[in-house]
Amino acid sequence: RFNRVGASAYVHIVGIARINDLAIMGVIKTMERSATVAFSPTAPYLAAGTMAGAIDLSFSATASLEIFKLDYADPSQSIPLAGAAVQTSDRFHRLVWGTAGAETDLPLGILAGGLVDGTVNLWNPSKIVGAKTHDEGDGPANPLLCKLQKHTGAVKGLQFNPFSSNLLASGAADGELAIWDLANPSAPSLYPALKGASGPGNATAGEVTSLAWNRKVQHILASTSATGTTIVWDLKRQRPVISFTDPNLKTRCSCLAWNPEVATQLIVASDDDRCPTLQVWDLRNAVSPQRTLTCHTKGVLSVAWCPSDTSLLLSCGKDNRTLCWDTNAGEVVAEIPASSNWNFDVQWSPRTPGILGAASFDGKVSLYNLQNASA
Repeated sequence: RFNRVGASAYVHIVGIARINDLAIMGVIKTMERSATVAFSPTAPYLAAGTMAGAIDLSFSATASLEIFKLDYADPSQSIPLAGAAVQTSDRFHRLVWGTAGAETDLPLGILAGGLVDGTVNLWNPSKIVGAKTHDEGDGPANPLLCKLQKHTGAVKGLQFNPFSSNLLASGAADGELAIWDLANPSAPSLYPALKGASGPGNATAGEVTSLAWNRKVQHILASTSATGTTIVWDLKRQRPVISFTDPNLKTRCSCLAWNPEVATQLIVASDDDRCPTLQVWDLRNAVSPQRTLTCHTKGVLSVAWCPSDTSLLLSCGKDNRTLCWDTNAGEVVAEIPASSNWNFDVQWSPRTPGILGAASFDGKVSLYNLQNASA
């Protein structure tokens, strides 16, 4: 049947069943890729970058960035390419799509990729969409805007500031954090180093695994690490505001996300199979987590808080599951069908409420509709 989504799109729902009171969603779109993904914030496109650690059946070592056209009115499950693939220097840990430059000469904004080799690459998606080939030289047809070279380890944290679209934060396995100003995308500038975020004895104290800008206060940034420590940074003061770790569970942290509505609340997840938890923290009392969400049976690899309904949170992990939580009740309310391998990336569509993208190491990126599940 067809389900109304947003103001103008109809999405074909393949099937919905209820198992143990959880809504199990059928896929609406799918493609054969082991890739991390990013939805366009302004247009019906989905970008995909070859995921680090994934090997296809041909054992290919190549990496690429692709953009796909999304048409929810089309009942076909296939997602067509919007332009030729772009070969990249290495594989991706993170891929984000921002609106920087959208009002000038970058109508589709900027795609930023955090790569295994420690670089952050910036692309102009307008030069990928519709292109049949790509110029790899310095010509005007080359979609690569520039390579940001600051980190010496794989870039695992990457996010555009939701208030100032020209600001991009990156964090890497070398423990370093960087804030980039993309006002001039072909020659970005680097903000002064955050105090305690680099060098011997730095505050991050290990591999930065994830970072996120606060959704209410534009100069607040959080990062989490393999040591289990989460740090909240104040960019105005160029220093940490607070750091915390669970005193009872000193486990590796893999990802975090701020509550879109509550400025002091964030969720931190662990990819430790011995303690695959999601912890809700409130910075007004960061002695211990406010709530712990448990349902995953192996480590959690990605979380995403719904921008249009803050009671909903997505998580996915090494147990091959992607879950949708009611954060107020602390319960799982929906689940997509389990894959045959780790689910490593999950994203909400910023343009179409209820649509999410999920990626797994079984070589598939799929789109689902959770509107009926949360009803």
